[in-house]
Amino acid sequence: IHPGRDYDTEKDLLLPGYYDEWSKGLGRNGVGEVVGVTGDGTNDGPALKAADVGMSMGISGTDVAKNASDIIIMDDKFSSIVKAVLWGRSVFDNIRKFLQFQLTVNVVALTITFLSAVAGYNPPLNAVMMLWVNLIMDTMGALALGTEPPAMDLLNRRPYKRDASLISRPMWRNILVQSAYQLGLLIFLLQNGPEIFGCEDGSTHHFTIIFNAFVFCQIFNEFNAREIGDVFDPFKKLSTSPMFLAVIIFTIGAQWVIVVYGGDFTQTSPLTYDEWKVTCALGAVSIPVGYLMRQIPISEDPESFAGLSVAGNDDNAKKNDSSSLSTFVFVVLPIVSAVGYKLYLD
Repeated sequence: IHPGRDYDTEKDLLLPGYYDEWSKGLGRNGVGEVVGVTGDGTNDGPALKAADVGMSMGISGTDVAKNASDIIIMDDKFSSIVKAVLWGRSVFDNIRKFLQFQLTVNVVALTITFLSAVAGYNPPLNAVMMLWVNLIMDTMGALALGTEPPAMDLLNRRPYKRDASLISRPMWRNILVQSAYQLGLLIFLLQNGPEIFGCEDGSTHHFTIIFNAFVFCQIFNEFNAREIGDVFDPFKKLSTSPMFLAVIIFTIGAQWVIVVYGGDFTQTSPLTYDEWKVTCALGAVSIPVGYLMRQIPISEDPESFAGLSVAGNDDNAKKNDSSSLSTFVFVVLPIVSAVGYKLYLD
């Protein structure tokens, strides 16, 4: 087309961002950086289309640019891009908070049901109780943790790679530690509850105590789930999370109604004032457990972040994180499991 010109040797000089590069980028299958492009003209259309996130201007942008983009900035202000990034990171973190909370409930509920069946007990959580727990876990948990407002410090965090794990190492630590505490508590109540509370072993009263303690563990662990890292501040900025407060209040009120008035439908029996205090206090222990578990030195995998490292020591950090995670999995968990099993046998 152009005499005297060689496309293969001069394309990088004459055509930065040429089509071949875009084609390879679109088929990268989970590797490479996440790229955002802003534009307002017709000539920006191909770049907006090829980018991971294309952002066009709503006022000055052409229809071609708007149709090729993923996000339209309605006020044409670049500060709105910062807000979009902030809210995007907030939604991502809220999903992870919900997963952290949901997986903890799943692990405990399934394990206690399995262990009770193996030991010859009737399941302490019947079908209606499990439905209520699922409502707390899914609908209520999603409303409470999925509507958390964004914090400005999210912008200080390096972006994640496109293939980074959704569940980080600190999240696994939090899930396993909280699950170990709740499971140990329920096994203890299953074995020693009749003697402590003066009720018949395997009775409706006995299982109601276990059910109430389990639900209050989830209520207080919901505060822990507001943070997925090493920061311990479960009650921070509650005034800015009205939905979270509403869900907590509704859950406590509904739990009281189910226990007191459920009767034969939920197979629960009313508890005394002292039993309410004890089961609520046992659930509240999830808060100090949330502080203690964050003292276990496990950080996120440095390889999950994109961009330049601030510390400049990713290799050492990765080794330390792997060592800490291995220590936790192979040393702490067996000890916790052995103690729980011993309490169950005794």
